[in-house]
Amino acid sequence: MREIAANKTINKTKRAAASIADSAISIMGVVYTIFLVWVILWKCAMPFIGDGTEQSINLLLFNGNTRWELEFNIAIFIPLGFYLVATAQSQKLFVFTLIRQLLTVLFMSFMLEVMQFILAVGRSDVTDLLTNTLGGAIGIIVTYAIMKLFGRHKRKAALVISTLLTLFVLYLSVSFVLFGQVSIGGMMINIL
Repeated sequence: MREIAANKTINKTKRAAASIADSAISIMGVVYTIFLVWVILWKCAMPFIGDGTEQSINLLLFNGNTRWELEFNIAIFIPLGFYLVATAQSQKLFVFTLIRQLLTVLFMSFMLEVMQFILAVGRSDVTDLLTNTLGGAIGIIVTYAIMKLFGRHKRKAALVISTLLTLFVLYLSVSFVLFGQVSIGGMMINIL
């Protein structure tokens, strides 16, 4: 009887710890998403609505995009893929879940590009849509590989990675504010 009661207590403790870890990962995902919107729409400046001079659409792939922009768009969306996998409730139907996660990245990227146009705060670009989605896909695939690698410790791995990604995002935020886009862009390229 004591053994059964002890097992129930251990299971409750494990479930509580798992719930706290899941909540922490979700909160860090929200912090990242806020940062992502801020970076894509306002380039880490004070939020504003443009005057129309920045309102354009580029439907030609790789037309007028710098190497830095391409690399940055891929890099900034990799964490989105991670958070989509880390916060998924069920990964039993792998192919369906994977497709849904990829479509979520594509949809978020599309909506950010539409918002750039509506708010007149930047150029809506089909290349951005492609590179953003590629970054999210890389994040999804790498996260599935990490989860497979860590097996039953995947929640702990997800928590550690979430913490590191959130710290990195905060670092990027402070760097953008203090040094500007060009300076941090050079650092991003060196990191990659």
